[in-house]
Amino acid sequence: MMVEPNIRLFMFCLLLLLPSNLMAISTKINLNPFPRIHVYIKNGVAKGTNLTLHCKSKDDDLGVHYLNYQEEYTFSFHYNVFALQGYTLFFCGFTWNHILHWFEIYNWKRDRYFYTNMRWTIQENSPCLFNHATNNYDICDFAYNQSNPKLLYNLY
Repeated sequence: MMVEPNIRLFMFCLLLLLPSNLMAISTKINLNPFPRIHVYIKNGVAKGTNLTLHCKSKDDDLGVHYLNYQEEYTFSFHYNVFALQGYTLFFCGFTWNHILHWFEIYNWKRDRYFYTNMRWTIQENSPCLFNHATNNYDICDFAYNQSNPKLLYNLY
């Protein structure tokens, strides 16, 4: 059975338009199964208190950064789907008032169900995660210095 020329032309035009429609949809809906993760770290320790931070993963050293009160540092990455341990881990050392605190700022096992924008404020008692439902940094069920201290080799 022979397909009518008009139907062929219609199918050809449809195929040409399909990629542009998918591009328009993908800008509104994240179709990427491995999205870019953005981590924001804000100095919320105390007014007038400077924060020194140094973040690392097994493969990446992000360097030392200095934040005044309410200033923010950010980094982003694609998590490592091929990692032998099966997850991505970034940890940071935070120093204020000459005391070092450390925290796993991104742990795939813990954070994979959270947002792709991880917003933290570093406070004196604990790091707090931004809660999109309340629009506040009120998820503070975390503690400093709970990770393996061997990870901190050569942190400063």
